[in-house]
Formats: sequence, structure tokens, C-alpha cells
Amino acid sequence: MHLEYYPIRGRGLLGDKFQLARLIDDQGNMYKGIYDQSKHFGSEDELKDYLANLLELDLDNFTLSKMNL
Repeated sequence: MHLEYYPIRGRGLLGDKFQLARLIDDQGNMYKGIYDQSKHFGSEDELKDYLANLLELDLDNFTLSKMNL
């Protein structure tokens, strides 16, 4: 499975974190309302761990990339 995400940068006390603004998979599923949009992430690996637990995916069986808008 491949997931694309759109981050909102400049979050957290030091502005070094990001929020997940949009998430979409290859089939067009948006997952709106499933993930916590107020949660801040310090890295893409942290986001991937969060999504693996949330969507019950194996870390080795999905890829994650930023959206090109």
C-alpha cells in the first residue's frame, strides 16, 4: 500500500514539527476523520509509525511520501 500525505509545517513550540493535513491512498481513500489532525510529528518515521498503528498496517508493507501539489 502506498500513502501520500500533505504536511502543514511550522508546528510545535519551536516550529520544527508538522501536522497531517491530508492523507490519500492509491485507491483514492482520504481517511478523513480517522486520524488526529491536531497531532504534531517530528519526522516522517514518526508519522509512519502512527499510521501503521492507526490503520493496522505492517511497517514493511506500506510506503509513505509527500504529495506533489
